[in-house]
Amino acid sequence: MSDDLDELADGYEAEGIEAFNRLSAAVDGLGGRLGALEAGLGSKTAQAERAASTAAAAAANAISAAEHAATLARADARAVTSWAVLGALAGVLLAGSAGYWLGHASGREGGLAEGYRGAVDEKAAASWANTPAGQLALALDKAGSLALVARCSGQGWKPTVQDGRRVCYPQTTGDGKMHGWVIP
Repeated sequence: MSDDLDELADGYEAEGIEAFNRLSAAVDGLGGRLGALEAGLGSKTAQAERAASTAAAAAANAISAAEHAATLARADARAVTSWAVLGALAGVLLAGSAGYWLGHASGREGGLAEGYRGAVDEKAAASWANTPAGQLALALDKAGSLALVARCSGQGWKPTVQDGRRVCYPQTTGDGKMHGWVIP
């Protein structure tokens, strides 16, 4: 039986060695595959890193270009605004100047016409002032009585309306006296 057991043990041993050899070959194959996978992943990682670096550089260039475009847009907006303000200012100055000259000419013509009408009245007034009635009115004014006569405002005098016209009548005062004004 010992021979049978030895044979059996030798068979198991040969099978175990064969299984170990297969396992060892499988582990070696797996190691080779893992090494190849690791090398492939390293290559993929390097590619991904290069792509990320390229993308970061492109993003930085895009940001720089956008900032430059924004700076140019602000400069253009300032230039357009400046020209618009200058145009509006020129328009206001032109309108103001035109209004001044048109108003000046119109006012000058109106002033001259009014002055001429006043001068005609002044000539007539000066002519009347040299008449005896004008001289009498001047003397009443110098005596301080012309305003009393014209307004019927002296003490004891009362203005009334008769036939649609104002008339000045003497009235007695509370003391029973009659009053008048100074004559020249």
